[in-house]
Amino acid sequence: MFYRIEIQPYEAGLFYRNGRFLGTLGPGRHRVWFVFVRDRVVRVDLRTRTVQVVGQEITTLDRVSLRVNLIGRYRVVDAVKAVHAVEDYPNHLYQDLQMALRTHLAGVTLDALLANKGEAGLRVLEAVRPKALAYGVELQEAGIKDLVLPGEMREILNQVVEAQKEAEASLIRRREETAATRSLANTAALLEKNPALARLKELEALERIARQGGHVKFVTGLPEGFLRRDREST
Repeated sequence: MFYRIEIQPYEAGLFYRNGRFLGTLGPGRHRVWFVFVRDRVVRVDLRTRTVQVVGQEITTLDRVSLRVNLIGRYRVVDAVKAVHAVEDYPNHLYQDLQMALRTHLAGVTLDALLANKGEAGLRVLEAVRPKALAYGVELQEAGIKDLVLPGEMREILNQVVEAQKEAEASLIRRREETAATRSLANTAALLEKNPALARLKELEALERIARQGGHVKFVTGLPEGFLRRDREST
């Protein structure tokens, strides 16, 4: 007697007869016997899958304790190795990622980790990828998903960030004040060397006051082309 099984396009079927591995079944329908001989098919999903390493309590190089969640994506590239080389390849991959993450973070400071979280993912990927290939799994990417700091550490970091922003704002204000002072000094030097220009600036100021309703009386003897008018309040 037999029955039929169907292997999906995204699967590989490992075929065993009486406990002996005979080969891999491709996508499609296959006949499996269960009388006189004992046939068994182990399905292996070949699609890209996700593994999450969550809630890892890790101490950094500068003795800061934090909780880290890491996510990785992988796919089986050799179904026979994945089933035969290790007992449970998803769990084996999880443990490899966990160990690589702990090893890397134990050797970096918190500042270095916060400055470049992507670096941690790259280092974990480099450490685990060759190990995973040995049991038929291709690790495609890995990265830190969440990084949780203790409450008191978050407060300290917030204070540091605020102090840095205030220092940057103060530096910008000093630069603007210096630029304004330099501009005034340059203008004063220019007016000192050009009396006519100084007189022109004075007249322009008086004209603005007059337009705004001030009490200004212009004197005679102005250079040709300048506005002449008398204005007295009534």
